[in-house]
Amino acid sequence: MRRGDGGGDLGPWLVLAGAWGAIALVAGAWSAGRIAGWLWGTGARGPDLGVDFVLALLRDGPATVWAGVPPAAVATVFAAEALVVGVCVNSVTARLRGRVRATVPVGSLAGLADVAPLAPDQARRRARALRPSLEHLHRRRTPADECGVAVGQLSGRPGARHALRASWEDVLLAVMAPRAGKTTALAVPAVLEAPGAVVATSNKADLWASTSALRAGRTAERVWVFDPQRIVFAPQTWWWNPLRGVDTVEEAHRLAGHFVQEVRGTRDKDFWSSAAHDLLTGLLLAAAVSGKNLHDVFAWLNDPTTPEPADLLRAQGRAAAAASLRGRQLGAAETRDGVYETARTAAQCLRDDSIMAWVSPPSPAGPGAPARVLDELDAPAFARSRQTLYLLSRDGAGAAAPLVAALTDRVMRAAVRLAERRGGRLDPPLLAVLDEAANICRISDLPDLYSHLGSRGVVPLTILQSYGQGRRVWGDHGMDALWSAATCKIIGAGLDDAKVAEDISRLIGDHDVTTRSTSRGRGSATTSTSQRSQRILGADAVRALPRGGAILLATGCRAAYVVLTPWYRAPHSAEVAAASSAAGRLLTERAAQLPSEDGAP
Repeated sequence: MRRGDGGGDLGPWLVLAGAWGAIALVAGAWSAGRIAGWLWGTGARGPDLGVDFVLALLRDGPATVWAGVPPAAVATVFAAEALVVGVCVNSVTARLRGRVRATVPVGSLAGLADVAPLAPDQARRRARALRPSLEHLHRRRTPADECGVAVGQLSGRPGARHALRASWEDVLLAVMAPRAGKTTALAVPAVLEAPGAVVATSNKADLWASTSALRAGRTAERVWVFDPQRIVFAPQTWWWNPLRGVDTVEEAHRLAGHFVQEVRGTRDKDFWSSAAHDLLTGLLLAAAVSGKNLHDVFAWLNDPTTPEPADLLRAQGRAAAAASLRGRQLGAAETRDGVYETARTAAQCLRDDSIMAWVSPPSPAGPGAPARVLDELDAPAFARSRQTLYLLSRDGAGAAAPLVAALTDRVMRAAVRLAERRGGRLDPPLLAVLDEAANICRISDLPDLYSHLGSRGVVPLTILQSYGQGRRVWGDHGMDALWSAATCKIIGAGLDDAKVAEDISRLIGDHDVTTRSTSRGRGSATTSTSQRSQRILGADAVRALPRGGAILLATGCRAAYVVLTPWYRAPHSAEVAAASSAAGRLLTERAAQLPSEDGAP
């Protein structure tokens, strides 16, 4: 018979398995009869286990072998034994199957001692050292969610998992493909557990739906939803003035950068984007210092020759800024028009009235009607609170992404200034969950901010779909800086960049493996063993990380394999599911109240 055919090399193993299976059945039947007799009160009767028992069972049947014991009782005990054995075998094979699928040599990665700073005991100590407000609590009674951001459960020896948490001075970066658990296992738990104010960005409704109602109930403070593009159909009850506090060229330049970042991703820092940045800086500063608004800025963008913004700057004593702006307008017509066109492209969201309504002073609902009463979001006051701010925007040109980035940046910087006035650190900390950061929250100097945000109690969690996505926004050097500055990096499933996978493989390191070799000669065989060093995880294994698992690279710790815990497997899953369902119904009701896209009521 050829190798690989039905019998072949498997024949002896099948015979052996059959023999042991028969022995197991006989032993099970014998023990079932003994146990049934003991339970029935007749005592453990019958022949001893062996050939005589088998012959008697085949010849006389169970009623004779175990006299006085109903055969049904023996059958019931035998079935119970088979069920217990089946459950045990299934559990062992499932564990082994999971280990094989994961292709992750957990034993060679970090153990609990290697990630001790993130383990429960030290996480509590670090939290109490960083947050004076926790000193009144007994160390052992400090709630886990007050101690840091959950980053997964350490996967170690069978049955041993420990919840790991980044501290309130860490800055986090997660890179994983779509549907690998970014929202369910990272963003949702982080928002729900945050003890202080939260800023959360997203381009979908799922994060808001799963957390907004529960955040409102837990903190008993306001939930703000920025939704100009009707992702969750939230009614507008507030507005934000991007020009408030823009009283210096530096502040205007920073605000302008959030708009220019929309065109800088493909053009890099070329002449046109730099010139457009300078132009927008002058126009925004002119509007801010003269009491104008973004409608005026957009009007000025469409009239390259108007002297109004320069005149306003000069009237406010900003002669240098006025001269710079006027010089830009009086330059060569071809160059001026190119700069203005680039600036209009960068700020094209300002032409959308539905977006502008959220960043402009409330206007009357109609002719003769009074102005709407809307609250104005105060970034410094928000940083002092435990409120929640959801910033929603669609992807693509003309979306509200520049304003999402601007408001996120404004809140984080307000929190930093507040921390500096309070001795250096916010307590409770402010958490910024920047989901879809490369699409809707392109803060140009985010890599630089990472170097000091953690020391101020402002904890960012930036979530990207790939390393290359970050490169397209911040460039090679910027993304490398963001990666290096992040003190806690989470690499999940779906990493398809070969160079990045190889770099992560090298960061994880090597381990020693034992190899055996056999040599034969003159009728004898000699076996020798040796050790060689090889990668713990090759680049192919990094790419093949299973969904629900991730590599954790924390500063000062060995690389660890963690199992992510999505909200639907957490203790509060029922609450989240109920809140998400209720939010879904609310979203549907809101959408039904709006005109359809084809104009029908």
